[in-house]
Amino acid sequence: MLAVAVSPDSNYVATGSRDKSAKLWELSTGREVRSFLGHQFSVNSLDFSSDGKYLITGNGDQTAKIWEVATGKEILSIHPDQERLTDVVFDPKGKYFVTVGFGRKAVVWEFPSKKKLKEFPADGYAGSSGGINLAISANSEWLAIGEDNSVAHVYKTTTWEKAFKLNFSEYSSCGGCYTDVNFSPDSRPLLKTTNRGEAALYDLKTGNLVKRYRKKVEDVSSGVFSGDGKQVAICTKKEVTLYKTQSGDSIKSINPKIEAEINQAVFSANGKQLLLACDNNIVLIWDIATNKKAGELTGFLNQRDKGGITYDPNSYWDSHIAKYLRFKNDILLSRDNKTLLKGKFGSKVKQWDIATGKTEMEYVGHEKAAVCYQYSGDSKKLLTGGGDGKIILWNVEKGDTIFTIPSYREPVFDVSFNSDETQILSSSWDGSIKIHDAASGKRLVYHESKNGAAYISRFSRNDLYIITADLPAGLRMMEIDTQTTIREFIGHTATVSVIQLTQDGKKILSASWDGSLRLWDISTGLADRKYLGHVGEIYSAIFSKDERTIYSAGADRIIRKWDVSTGKVIAKFMGHQSEVSSLQLTNDEKMLISHSVDGATKFWNLSTGMEFFEHIHFGEKEWMVKNPKGYFNGTQEARQYIHFVDGLKTYSVDQFFNEFYRPDLLPKIFQSRGEDNYKDIQGKLNTTPPPSIRVATVPGGDATQAEVLIKMTDMGGGIEAVKLFHNGKDIPLDKQTLKLPTRKGESTTYRHTINLIGGTNTITASASNKDKIESDPHSVEVVSDRAGKSSICYILSVGINQYKNPKMTLNYARPDAESFGKAVDEKGSLFKNIELHSLYDSDASKVNILKKLEELSAKVHQEDVFIFYYAGHGSMVDNQFFFIPTESSRLYDLSSLQKDAIEASVLQDKLKNIKALKQLIIMDACQSGASVELLATRGAAEEKSDCAAFAQCWHSCDGLGW
Repeated sequence: MLAVAVSPDSNYVATGSRDKSAKLWELSTGREVRSFLGHQFSVNSLDFSSDGKYLITGNGDQTAKIWEVATGKEILSIHPDQERLTDVVFDPKGKYFVTVGFGRKAVVWEFPSKKKLKEFPADGYAGSSGGINLAISANSEWLAIGEDNSVAHVYKTTTWEKAFKLNFSEYSSCGGCYTDVNFSPDSRPLLKTTNRGEAALYDLKTGNLVKRYRKKVEDVSSGVFSGDGKQVAICTKKEVTLYKTQSGDSIKSINPKIEAEINQAVFSANGKQLLLACDNNIVLIWDIATNKKAGELTGFLNQRDKGGITYDPNSYWDSHIAKYLRFKNDILLSRDNKTLLKGKFGSKVKQWDIATGKTEMEYVGHEKAAVCYQYSGDSKKLLTGGGDGKIILWNVEKGDTIFTIPSYREPVFDVSFNSDETQILSSSWDGSIKIHDAASGKRLVYHESKNGAAYISRFSRNDLYIITADLPAGLRMMEIDTQTTIREFIGHTATVSVIQLTQDGKKILSASWDGSLRLWDISTGLADRKYLGHVGEIYSAIFSKDERTIYSAGADRIIRKWDVSTGKVIAKFMGHQSEVSSLQLTNDEKMLISHSVDGATKFWNLSTGMEFFEHIHFGEKEWMVKNPKGYFNGTQEARQYIHFVDGLKTYSVDQFFNEFYRPDLLPKIFQSRGEDNYKDIQGKLNTTPPPSIRVATVPGGDATQAEVLIKMTDMGGGIEAVKLFHNGKDIPLDKQTLKLPTRKGESTTYRHTINLIGGTNTITASASNKDKIESDPHSVEVVSDRAGKSSICYILSVGINQYKNPKMTLNYARPDAESFGKAVDEKGSLFKNIELHSLYDSDASKVNILKKLEELSAKVHQEDVFIFYYAGHGSMVDNQFFFIPTESSRLYDLSSLQKDAIEASVLQDKLKNIKALKQLIIMDACQSGASVELLATRGAAEEKSDCAAFAQCWHSCDGLGW
């Protein structure tokens, strides 16, 4: 993150990044609202308009853009400089904006006409890590330009005449002593912060120095006032120091102790937090009072296991290899078009089903992430090259390695078979190219390139030549036996990212980071055609089967379909939010599959041109599948990173769980390719928006209690149910005193007294409308110093070997349940007492299990711990999970199960009435994973996270009825 700005209402945060995008975040939830896409280089500066409607961004591509915040629409774009822009700023009155860059001029532009109003000289040293900086006072009367050599110029905006030159420096001349400027909220003093110079306050009436916080500051990032003007924050690359504005006294230093550098710091509107834009793609939300991290704004890419590939893109030494490896991000489609395969799942290569998103096979053997791979023609073998320098040949079906070749010191860039799959061609960052025997792994050819490392290497159709894309911008053909370059293809000016031969082997399709596609005649080395239209780098390109069309994609996130003969774009596919790195066509050419560096795989119906399906992978284990209408499936952890956006409002996927969590429906949607009449989330939001809910607490009748106030507002979808949680435990409500709103806009308040426990008490409430769409939960914390009594651990252990139906007999369920109870009893020194209740075999009837749960609900206190252990049969029918008591005789007959078995929701209600705030549910049953999911997800988000954290599920059915 290079830049950060807070919206005037403090609800949103905008960030600018080296990934060429600006993003809008909801500060309260940390969710990304949208991306502003269109720049071609790093977004290094941004500013909100005073009404919060617009966002201006400045960029290394010498352009400034203004966006409509609510929609993400680009309003205008200008090219004010021939060098990199370093800052942009809005006039608080909305009449103009100002840009500045290393072209050494600051320009004032009328908004929205783009008419140039004024131009000022602005000195800056492009070799420094800082830039020329701008500030406009809150009353719009002053414009300050912070320049090189510790200089700040201040202009009166009514006349555009220079009022002051502020020029304190310990050096007579100081190239790289860049200056940051910031006006106080009352527009009276100016804060001037200079690298290798002062951090000081200047009076705008006289231009005189009135307060110096530090005489010399190294590695300055920014200096800024708090919203009330009472504090200033001086930010360097490693820490932030807070000062009292008037006295100059130091308040505290903030050192987040991260390896990344801090690029900018700004206060939140209430002054209680600092937002720190850091080089590790994170904005840290720092609580000033506690001097601790309160949260962060970041995408899920930062949560991934990088598989040991830890090159720092901000390092001078690592930046190139980090950039090249980032876009080694292909997906492979299996021959039967049923699965996709990709590396970079930690050190694993993963194959997953495209209709469900579920993992089918993992290939474990690389010590670092696999970055290149190729199937054999029959898809029975897989060839991979890793960041560990190893080449591995795999048995696809079994997941076993056939052999491993520890061939390189550096990451392998590319691997491929020759035409009859008897040889393996590979190339590496270390600059060498090798050919190995595909049967034995023996090295046959070694070539040390003098042209630079080969980013891509391919055999020619007759296997007599190798065609390589040499870094930084070469494309050549080499004769293998003599290792002589016999043809160079001259034209590309940047890295060649794609080499694909036509079926007859006579032509080469290349794509490049210079933004062009080219079709070459191999016999002459001349280009037949050049395809221009991409903005920025191209990372992937493929032919259609008949080679009449080309699909290409890259940095501008747009997939283009080209007519080969005319060179014209005949279709565009838009929807990716990050650079598109890989493309695949199904055999019938009715579906296009695209993958981007943010982990999103999109599926496009080529007959309609519309996206109809999406996979998102977050790492080794976490994944999600969804379609544009909102139906989804995925792991609990993955759902935390996915949300829906309507305008500026964000919604977690779990708010729509009851209606749109449809693992059963998604394969049908995939098969129909989106051509269906299912209702969508947007329609639900338009007709039945979720309620709004707020929680507050006041002291109760004594120090051991608190009164909870839940305010519910009908937003137009009605309110059907309200839930209250105490430290994640569902608390039954008094239905007689609970009054729900009856019309849109109406609010009611429900009061509930809770007994506090010692320490932190987190009180959370949520509500759902008539369509079971939940509100975002709202929480408050109450800290109690009450000394709680020692807790008792209550265990209900149910184990069933013997069933009414002898065919259902199990061998280990009862012994496991008995052993569990004994183990906890022996290790239970944490508790005042352990009380074990057991129901085994014939005693474990439906009536007895439910009766025992009712008995325990009368004696278990909220300070206690309750553990429910179940070992026996389980059954999943029509999306309902059933625990199978001893008298049940049929596992999959729904009417029989409803009569004799215990449905998961019934058990959930019983557990809700047990007051213990700490509950552990352990299920050893067939399909118990489904039971945990249902028990968790039929409640609110708190219940879901608790079950995911605590439940352990095994499948031990002795081979019966899986």
